[in-house]
Amino acid sequence: MGFDGAGFLLHQAAGVPLPSHVLGLLLLTAALFLRVIKLEWVEGSAAFLTKHMMLFFVPLLAGAAAVAPMLGESWLAALVGLTAGTSAVMVGTGLATKWLMREREKREAAGHER
Repeated sequence: MGFDGAGFLLHQAAGVPLPSHVLGLLLLTAALFLRVIKLEWVEGSAAFLTKHMMLFFVPLLAGAAAVAPMLGESWLAALVGLTAGTSAVMVGTGLATKWLMREREKREAAGHER
């Protein structure tokens, strides 16, 4: 919650054009990478949230069902946008994971050479 609050303050004070929750996640990610906070401190909460993730999507699905009749003629554009966005996220995640795995292997190989 601290990083979410910091993201909100950053959004309000600096007018950063990103949602405050996204800024909070970026701050948390930076703190993890810079080892300001330890991964062990957030692993339990992250595991719980990941395990129960479907519960967080129920309101989203209910909202989508409520606005479905309003889509009317723009349903195709919405479908294309959702498909393209989801595909872009999946490809980006896959590429980032492959890159991170290669970097880890390089680091481990360099450590064994010493």
